Amino acid sequence: MVDKNIYIVQGEISVVVAAIKRNSRWSTHTPLDEEQDPLLGSFSHLKETLNNIKDLSDVEPNVFLRPFLEVVRSEDTTGPITGLALTSVNKFLSYGLIGTFLLCLRNNA
Repeated sequence: MVDKNIYIVQGEISVVVAAIKRNSRWSTHTPLDEEQDPLLGSFSHLKETLNNIKDLSDVEPNVFLRPFLEVVRSEDTTGPITGLALTSVNKFLSYGLIGTFLLCLRNNA
């Protein structure tokens, strides 16, 4: 059975990627361009990673946080897209997705 937390991260990926693609800078991109674009490529890689695990605690939090934080740091994204990425990170913190990983580490140590 797949961990429900994976679905939370996948949902946030969909929200942020959809907003990026609606932006005029990315509206002319083809699927081949998406792999070459650093922001969209990092989300694509994260999707692949999530599809190959059964539990979110199988990966370190920086693996699923990195694409969202890259959006926040990017000078190419607009304020609303940055806001969506920050909302996603806040959701991960609020839902305990990061704290759960740290708790697992502590229990395994």
